[in-house]
Amino acid sequence: MSKAEKHLYEFGQFRIDSVERLLLRGDETIPLTPKAIDTLLMLVANSGRVVEKDELMKSVWPDTFVEEGALARNVSALRKALSDDIEDFRYIETIPKRGYRFVAPVKDLSAPIPVQPDDEAPGKRQRIIRWAAWLIPAVVLILAAVLAYPWFTRRFSSSPRIASLAVLPLDNPSNDPAQEYFADGMTEELINSLAKIEALKVISRTSAMTYKGVKNKPLPVIARELKVDAIVEGSVLQSGNRVRITVRLFEGKTERQLWVQSYEQNLRDVLALQAEVASAIAREIRVKLTPQEKQRLTKSRQVDPQAYLAYSYGRYWWNKRAPEDIQKGIEYFQRAIAKDPSYAPAYAGLADAYALLGSIGSDVLPPNEVMPKAKKAALEAVKLDDSLAEGHTSLAYVRLSYDWDFAAAELEFKRAIDLNPGYATAHHWYAHYFLAKSQPEKALAEVRRALVLDPLSLSINVGLGWCLYHAHRYDEAIQQYRSTLDLNPTFALAHSTLGMAYVQKRLYTEALAEFNKASALPGSHTFALANIGRTYALSGRAAEARQVLRELEVAARQEYVPAMYMAAIYAALGDRDQSIRWIEKAYEERSDYMIYLRTEPSLDGLRSEPRFKEFLKLIAPGN
Repeated sequence: MSKAEKHLYEFGQFRIDSVERLLLRGDETIPLTPKAIDTLLMLVANSGRVVEKDELMKSVWPDTFVEEGALARNVSALRKALSDDIEDFRYIETIPKRGYRFVAPVKDLSAPIPVQPDDEAPGKRQRIIRWAAWLIPAVVLILAAVLAYPWFTRRFSSSPRIASLAVLPLDNPSNDPAQEYFADGMTEELINSLAKIEALKVISRTSAMTYKGVKNKPLPVIARELKVDAIVEGSVLQSGNRVRITVRLFEGKTERQLWVQSYEQNLRDVLALQAEVASAIAREIRVKLTPQEKQRLTKSRQVDPQAYLAYSYGRYWWNKRAPEDIQKGIEYFQRAIAKDPSYAPAYAGLADAYALLGSIGSDVLPPNEVMPKAKKAALEAVKLDDSLAEGHTSLAYVRLSYDWDFAAAELEFKRAIDLNPGYATAHHWYAHYFLAKSQPEKALAEVRRALVLDPLSLSINVGLGWCLYHAHRYDEAIQQYRSTLDLNPTFALAHSTLGMAYVQKRLYTEALAEFNKASALPGSHTFALANIGRTYALSGRAAEARQVLRELEVAARQEYVPAMYMAAIYAALGDRDQSIRWIEKAYEERSDYMIYLRTEPSLDGLRSEPRFKEFLKLIAPGN
């Protein structure tokens, strides 16, 4: 703004002069730095409009490069000077990922006031009166039409049809890093609440969280990447025992803001707050809710604030998936349970954490040691809240991979999906049920549903490749694994499973390259090593394969090495007796890999073996 252009702005009890560059409250001068004054003048002059961060920085620091933090410090100083509260802003509103808006009414006291002449001729006055006689009713009609137009277009014209949306990670406007966990937890819970609506496709947490911290990507680009009609973004702030959430709904194609609203509740009522926000979004996009969905969205309970925060931290660490992070997640889930023993989601989180530690590919603990803990936690989650989809999914996974009770697993998967059709993990793990039933095409259909809901999830992308591999569609599996590695080339499991598909194509050199990459990355070293041994055996390098067997036996003295790894190498060496012996050990461990015996290509050479058929009967009677 030009300093020579005189403006005297008034807002609330404050005035600011654009030439004198002073902020006044009555006769008191409020001290501010020159750059803070520049920032305030820019916002006041554009009151009611969102001023983008780049626009503000170019105006306040022309021809100078500064960090975005300098602007944030200016805004913080202004809020302090104006006694503005970030929880209940009266002057400056933060627009997440964009900029700021001055929301208080502003008067420009220096603007010229038009003066009406008082020497009107009588004839002129009469003409004005006649014109007014018909003009005023016309103006009233036009004004009524203008006011009614938004209401009319909202209901009867070209408002966008929204059948799918993504909730981007909610911003943390505080300066407290600990609140990042809380903001992430609120994002996940809002996603889960919306995902309960069957008529609405909601992108799952894993894909949504890939956009955390991404500031320069336009919303239409994100909408195209996630294949959604709308984007929800906003911010959440916890202060003491209060929580405030602001959400905005944007049309994906145009970035047009369709709706904005703020809500505030006691932290004990955070679950009701999430349901309220989800219901408001559903009303705004006019999605049809079933009576059951309405009931689920209105059903809520109070939760101990410390339990909820501990649960949020637990999910944060669990989602990182590294063994040490999962252990941290377990600690937080246990804290949540200690604070509120009736809080079902904490038990579901605990079950999921234990289940991951006992599954092939993670190889952290023997299944018969850790899966009973997962089962106990899952049963408690369902007992406390039978309407919790996560609890039923956790229990279904244990029933399938540890109990080998396929009928019970199917009931739990169906119950979970009925409760929350948008829960991607339920569809993903249900696909493994169909693999266990030797129905790979049904498995593919289910995992593809999961991928629609969570397109950027690495585990689900690998899951699609896994189902293609078990369907003996190796070329498609290879293509899928490569696509997964395009998302993240450091995902060890994708390298290992890609190598397994190469082995089935007898591309042993390519397979070994992938296994060696996996071995050098964070993840299960023994899974990659076992596959290297199997590849050596199939490619005629028996001595090297036996050397890998010895290395695995040494490793087993220090850590858990699944017996199925040894069985696969012996099968590739043609030693059926030893392979069956190790499969028997895997059975005793209650290895989750046993459910894949019917479809695992690496065991095709054992299918005529009577003892192998006996295992199939033990694991899935009647199949």
